[in-house]
Amino acid sequence: MRIVPVTHFALSFALLGLLPMAPPCRAQGNLPGLRRSHRQPFSASQAAAQAAEAVPAGSPTYTFTLINFPGAPDTLAEAINSGAKASDEQIVGAYGPGVQDLGGDGFLLRIKRSTGAVSETFQTVDFSGGSTQTAGGVNDSGQIVGHYSDSLGVFHGYELSGGTYTTINVSFSGAVDTFPYGIDNAGDIVGCWSRSGNTAGGFELSGGTYTQLQFPGGTGTCGHAINNKGDITGYYDDTSGAHGFVLSAGIYTSIDVPGAVETIAGGINDAGDIVGTYCTTSACIAALDGAQGFLLSKGVFSTINVPGASATAPISISDKGILVGWYADCAGITHSFIATP
Repeated sequence: MRIVPVTHFALSFALLGLLPMAPPCRAQGNLPGLRRSHRQPFSASQAAAQAAEAVPAGSPTYTFTLINFPGAPDTLAEAINSGAKASDEQIVGAYGPGVQDLGGDGFLLRIKRSTGAVSETFQTVDFSGGSTQTAGGVNDSGQIVGHYSDSLGVFHGYELSGGTYTTINVSFSGAVDTFPYGIDNAGDIVGCWSRSGNTAGGFELSGGTYTQLQFPGGTGTCGHAINNKGDITGYYDDTSGAHGFVLSAGIYTSIDVPGAVETIAGGINDAGDIVGTYCTTSACIAALDGAQGFLLSKGVFSTINVPGASATAPISISDKGILVGWYADCAGITHSFIATP
């Protein structure tokens, strides 16, 4: 692994959360999917103007911190550890020009804050010999899961624990690709698997045993996150499109943002708060232009938009309510963010 010292990698600014979507702009080309991303900082005048906008009563406020891997054209924050505090965070993701597809190179970002001082360190996380890589999930012990492609273009999962990489390949009949995306503090892992590039189903790996995740009646399922109570979130497809889900105590529950034509559930914390992305138009489904973020807490949906962005996608949420994800600007460039309540 390579440690990269970082100075002034991010610009923090206060923004009011859950703002109305700014006037739409047309992104250039396809935007990253649920697990893609990178971004440029807002100007000080832009941030001040956005902070002055009206906010619905009771809406939370956030401080947004931008994430850019040094020298990389794109940076995608994938997950934050569940026990993260504003003073100590572990964030994983991918960086590089391939990040808009299925990955580039993996990274781990450690952020520590104390008495006004901030320590920010990027560390590369790459399976030796692999390419097109992503670090997709991290727990409080620093165990990381992700995926990489081999010389034949086949994707394999991995777990990084104590400096040792272990390959993860689901054992299901016909499986080709394996994509781990979440890991809890007990080391249980969730993700997706496919047949020749087509999503076939989700999986949970616990105690060395693989269990298929399949939403009843769905044509494809993907597991995205698991909290420390064993609740799993993700999405499934059926004849009407994509929907989010939560699996708790063996019961699947569909998640659809009111008025949405597509909903993708991302992360879940131990309180059961869920974040993700939704679309209200077919154009949004095609290129994620106009995609909006959501928070589902105690049965109530709230929209999360980075003001002025053409798309916003919260991907992960900690037990303290800290969010990570990506947003796209009007030029179609993606940027990652940390949103601290």
